Amino acid sequence: MEFVYDRTVATSAETVWGVLTDPTAMEPHLPGTAKVVATGSNGYRVSMKISMGFLRPTVNADVVLSNVVPHQSTTIGLSGNSMGAGVSGTAEVVLTSALDGSSNSTRVRMTGVVETSGLLKKVGDSKVEAAAVGFLESYFDSVERAAASS
Repeated sequence: MEFVYDRTVATSAETVWGVLTDPTAMEPHLPGTAKVVATGSNGYRVSMKISMGFLRPTVNADVVLSNVVPHQSTTIGLSGNSMGAGVSGTAEVVLTSALDGSSNSTRVRMTGVVETSGLLKKVGDSKVEAAAVGFLESYFDSVERAAASS
């Protein structure tokens, strides 16, 4: 499944870059009791519980950054699994100045491909995409709230 995510985040490119690449900066914006641990200079492992109806499985995902141009762009590679289901993919992430020219707003554009396996293969692409967009919206909403309060 191909996807595109495009949003202006009301904070600086440095802050957005940090929450995309630094496990310590990322963790407070993830739901529940998520943990993010560095696995190398350009990688980390995310472990978090997600709600799926009455289930709350722990999802473990390995993330690797490549083609890194600090504060501008990177490629995010993701591979994760939980309870007989898996997800993998890549996304090209590009940060630019917001269209209004404000230094306190950053446009985030992600384009990529996601593949599901196991039990997730039975879920329609539109539902997987809606879940991914919902996650990103919630994540960047949290980033904006934190930036506004600092």
